[in-house]
Amino acid sequence: MNTAGKKQATHSDAFYKHIYTLFKPIFKVVAYVAYGVWEHHPRHYDEPVLILANHTSDLDFLVVATHISNHMYFVSSDHVTAMGLFGWGFKHWFDPITVTKGSSKASGVIDIMRRIRRGNCVLLFCEGRISHNGKSTYITPATAKLAKKLGCKLVTFRSKGGFFIEPRWQNYLNSGKLFEAGIVHEYTPDELAAMSADELLEHIRKDLYVDAYAEQEKYMRPFKFRHGVRDIIRYYDTCPRCGGLDTLTATEERVQCSCGWQLTMDEYGFFHEPEGKIRTASDWEKLQLGNYRSRFGRGDFPSENGVEIFEIGENFAQTPLSGDLLTSSAEGLEIGGLTLPFREMTPPEILSGGRRLELTCGKRSYLLHKEDACLNKYVELYKWAEEVRGKA
Repeated sequence: MNTAGKKQATHSDAFYKHIYTLFKPIFKVVAYVAYGVWEHHPRHYDEPVLILANHTSDLDFLVVATHISNHMYFVSSDHVTAMGLFGWGFKHWFDPITVTKGSSKASGVIDIMRRIRRGNCVLLFCEGRISHNGKSTYITPATAKLAKKLGCKLVTFRSKGGFFIEPRWQNYLNSGKLFEAGIVHEYTPDELAAMSADELLEHIRKDLYVDAYAEQEKYMRPFKFRHGVRDIIRYYDTCPRCGGLDTLTATEERVQCSCGWQLTMDEYGFFHEPEGKIRTASDWEKLQLGNYRSRFGRGDFPSENGVEIFEIGENFAQTPLSGDLLTSSAEGLEIGGLTLPFREMTPPEILSGGRRLELTCGKRSYLLHKEDACLNKYVELYKWAEEVRGKA
């Protein structure tokens, strides 16, 4: 069951503001070391503010925190608060608004409204997940509706370059600097009231949109990729030459397929391969999604051995269930005797670069895991199946 709304007993806002003040110098130093960001004149607001930011890497919140001096509550996935000592500290010292990926976000929305109405600032990465291809991901209409309903000032914040510091297929930071970061726009309550939800959504999407490779074409800023392309097949598992699925292997220097195809990546994050089809992650993703859909359309559904499954409980507690073989169809997923119909499922999400799949089916939440696997194909199968069902 999704119990993200159930939390530990919390302290007062004053307590968390005090803790936040103590950590602000640390935030500033880490943002400088990790992203090359140092803001001398951060903005301060004398009113509650909803801050919407684009999402490029796991430590984006530090970049926002260096530009806006107010104490703010962070909206976070509950898997973050389950990350050992870091998660414990993040949960107990900052009291984040937690949601479960792949589930309804209703409890998180209610929590945001409560904290804003108490006079606080809240930071929301409204894309919900880090981009896989360098382009900003989908922002739902619910984001604009929430901003209008809150009735407070809205601030949009955008950073560029974070995609190359932490591409979605890895879960560690590379060495490099952001291209730029800062507040894009401030919307007063009166301005929000004068706009329709659709008009506001258009503004938000425009303010936060980033195409990492288009920006890199302008900056041509080098990055030191910590492990090269070693982990890229966690997300990209399709060969552009032969169309093979899960036929790729990777080292830090190159990706290669059993058919002989090879790919390398330069210090600017651009790909090089003999077919001339793949220069950016977006190129590869487009080809891969076409491959997936072609397979699904002819009834060729993926399966995976060695998959672990856990039921997620309160505070992201994980109870192991019987797993191993994961099979799929146009109707849903099956593993360990458990059937997970797509019609009862909220949109699933992947974590840890592609090795983990989080979903809610009915009133129960699950986590599927396989080291070095690319489980994103099951996310795309869900999307395809929903489209087919919608047309039926």
